[in-house]
Amino acid sequence: MGILLSGQRRGACTALRWEEAGAQYRCGAMVQPREVLRAALPVGLGWLAPVLLPLLRRLAGRWIAAGQGCDCSLEVSPGQAAAQTDRQSAP
Repeated sequence: MGILLSGQRRGACTALRWEEAGAQYRCGAMVQPREVLRAALPVGLGWLAPVLLPLLRRLAGRWIAAGQGCDCSLEVSPGQAAAQTDRQSAP
């Protein structure tokens, strides 16, 4: 699904969203489908976002296998999340 939404075969999926509360990445198609659709559609087809939104909401959960996550290979190493939090909270 990452390739379909981000239009790229390499690098982190542009649909990934950081969730502070759970300190984890979540698929934007699940947590922010409207924003992901707007970013994925070409400029001239932005009007399709409201039409495609119910379809994306319905299919996103099916495209992401339970317990498998998305097809993005991004990994957070131990301590990396804590370091990120420290950088964000520094004055």
